[in-house]
Amino acid sequence: MDSMQEDIQQAGGEPHGSALPGKPRGRSAFTSFALGLVVVIVLAGVGTAGYGWMQVKKLSQDPFVLKIAEVLRFSVAKMNGVAVPYAEYVEDIGVLNKFYASQPEEIARPTDEQVSDQVLSRLVANALIGSIAAQFNVTVTDEKLETAKKDLLAQFPDEATASSELFSRYGWTLDTYLNKVIVPLLREQELQTAFETSDDERAKEFQKEEIRARHILFAVGEDDNEDTVKRQAQSVLERIEKGEDFATLAAEFGSDATKDEGGDLGWFGRGDMVPEFEQAVFALGAGELGKELVRSQFGYHIVRVDEKRTINDFIAFMDKQLRSAEIKVLLPVHNPFENLTTDPEDTDATDTDNEDA
Repeated sequence: MDSMQEDIQQAGGEPHGSALPGKPRGRSAFTSFALGLVVVIVLAGVGTAGYGWMQVKKLSQDPFVLKIAEVLRFSVAKMNGVAVPYAEYVEDIGVLNKFYASQPEEIARPTDEQVSDQVLSRLVANALIGSIAAQFNVTVTDEKLETAKKDLLAQFPDEATASSELFSRYGWTLDTYLNKVIVPLLREQELQTAFETSDDERAKEFQKEEIRARHILFAVGEDDNEDTVKRQAQSVLERIEKGEDFATLAAEFGSDATKDEGGDLGWFGRGDMVPEFEQAVFALGAGELGKELVRSQFGYHIVRVDEKRTINDFIAFMDKQLRSAEIKVLLPVHNPFENLTTDPEDTDATDTDNEDA
């Protein structure tokens, strides 16, 4: 029994056994009966918990077992001590299987292990983000959630249709979908915004330079004469140097999707673009037009840098948090984190094997 109680404690439940006092002199029949009833209830509780935990270790999906697991907070994993509930893990596996079953037959269906990996990875990531969000005092406001709900409903004719479609696809009500999908997504977005502008000491390690640039791409295809394309690009560059509007000429001559945005590439950092393009734009100052055409694998680019900034790199920060987290898988399921290393360059796997719960 002691061993069983230790097992239950490890999975997130509470110990139910206790030493029983001896019967004092003069105790009434009613008191003795009441104490006896307490003993029966305690033993029944221990028996139910023990049965539930033994079934959980067998990955049972029986509704009664799942209810025990929910009440006693049995866990499939823990991340830095934060429990990942087994009942939620099983529910999400069912939802994901339902989703994949509704997809066309030509779409390959993932294996049970792959589905488990997807669910466990998401639940652990949500636990990590929730923990760090609390450290940065990040919350999802009612206003943000309401805006996200309106954006979601805008994709359907009305709320009833949205609710019906979500239930058909996932088996969830609209509120459940908002709580399990939209709220974690908003929390991550809010955390990213807070971290990127934070002056927290932890953020200094992850600072990086970003630029916002525009380009006009003159693509060079297999059937194109490169000299002809280059001459056209050079002539457009000269027109910009003489004062013509960059965005207008991007819309006229650009050959990629950015043409409709005036050539705007948005914000990006080092490593996000092909090397020759990156080298050219990061050498420019804010508001500066490149004096030379940039040749890349895609063709010739006219480039201009609009703005520069230094931000805290949220992706790099979260990557390090995940790699340094203590992740324990407590049940006999595949561990998607078993090869996770503290150092991305390190090829030796971190030991996060399942505990023998």
